[in-house]
Order: sequence, then structure tokens, then C-alpha cells
Amino acid sequence: MISCSLVKTAYNNAPALIAWRLDDYFSFNEPQKTKLKLALQDMHAWHRKNELPRYVSLLNEIHDDLSHDVSAQTACQRIESIKSNLQMLQPKMSPIIVDIGSTLSDKQLQHFQKKLEKRNQEWKEEWWQETTEEQREVRLDKSKDFAEKVYGDLNDKQINMLKQAIAKHDIDPAMIHSEILRRDEDALDILKALRNPATPNEQKSQLVRGGFERMQNSPNPAYQAYVDTVTQLACETIASLHATTTAKQRLHAQQWVEDYMSQFNQLQSK
Repeated sequence: MISCSLVKTAYNNAPALIAWRLDDYFSFNEPQKTKLKLALQDMHAWHRKNELPRYVSLLNEIHDDLSHDVSAQTACQRIESIKSNLQMLQPKMSPIIVDIGSTLSDKQLQHFQKKLEKRNQEWKEEWWQETTEEQREVRLDKSKDFAEKVYGDLNDKQINMLKQAIAKHDIDPAMIHSEILRRDEDALDILKALRNPATPNEQKSQLVRGGFERMQNSPNPAYQAYVDTVTQLACETIASLHATTTAKQRLHAQQWVEDYMSQFNQLQSK
């Protein structure tokens, strides 16, 4: 189980951690750091009050699901709920992006671009192995690791089931990497456009909202169709694996969810 103190410490210090991470990408000056710090503190207070209860509600639904078999449709509904909860942050982030993005210098954008290039190289090293067999092995390791965090140790039959599910649909690293590059270019274009003092703030906000929308629904129909297929297969795999779990494994999963519920409930009151 995850340490309650670790999650509590990470959440309570989220504004500082996020600011540190963003500073690594942009190398902010002091006025920008001050703006970011205040904006993140406001967003964090809003998130604690409004979003943590939503997380607990969703975890309650998942906890109930774990007591019985679930369909792929139910698994997909839970995944969509998780995505929707995360997307609730976007309207709160947009004013911060507009405010600070308008003040970025050429040097800071160049720094950002280099950081993106480094991150993309790290992604390739993690996911773009030379052979399909190596890619499947990486996916199996990651899937097994996560499943065992939820259920505890998997048996050989369950691991083999994951292996077969992964083999049904291979990932397309080239397509994924192409989408990553598209998003990076989109982000850079938006940040450059935000610096135009003649552009009204509402138009700048629309630019940022458009960027978020293109992250959720790619303008590349082939990539979006690929994501939809991969998501559906993931839902089917989750449902199939859960159907094979023992009473002990389901209890482990429920306790895993209860641990998060307890932590989020405590964090609502700090």
C-alpha cells in the first residue's frame, strides 16, 4: 500500500512541486515565479474543496465494482470518469497559461523546446524498442506491475492472459511519436501567439482552450481511431483480468482503493 504520509505530503506541497517542475521547463524569472506561485495556490485551494470529493465519489464506485465481475463497458466508463476529472483542471489552468505565457522571452521558449526534445528522446528510449517482441515485453512488465499494485501477486494464468491480450494489438510507436511532436509544435505555436500584445485576452484564452481540445481529440483521425481502439482493448483486458481474480485478490484491490479514499478524505480537511 502507498504510504498515507507520502501522498499527503505530495498533495499538500503540490503547488511548490508543480512550480518547480514548470520552472525546469521554462527557467522563469522572479516576477513570473511569483505570479505562478500565487495562481497555483489558488488553484490548489479550489481543487481541495471541489475536486477531492469527486475523486472520493469515483473511488466509491470503483470499490463497489471490485466486489463483482464487470463489463468492458463499465471499465470504459470508469476510465472516462477519470479523464473527465483530470480535464476539470484545464479551465483553471488556462488563465495561468495566458498570463505567464504572454511574458515568455525567446530564450525561455528555446529552453522549453530543448526540454521537449529531451523528454521525447526519453520517451523513445522507454517505448520505442527495435522489435515488436521487445515492445510487448515492456508493455507486459508495466501492465503486470500495475495489476499487482491493485490485486497483489498475479498467478501464471493471469500473466499469460495479459500477454495474450497485449499480443492482440501492437502499439504503433511511430504514430504515437508523431502525435507527440504535433502536440509539442502546437504548444510552441500557442505560446508564441500569446506574446502578441495586440491579441485580446479572450482570443488568447481561446487559443489555449483549442490546444487542450486538440490534446483530447487529435486532429489526426488515424491517431484518434488508434487511441479509441487501444482504449477499448484496455477496457476488455481490465474486465477479463478482473473476472479471473480470487477473493483474496479482490479484497486486496478493495483495500488499495480504500487507502486512496481515506487519504483523499483526510486531505479535504488538510
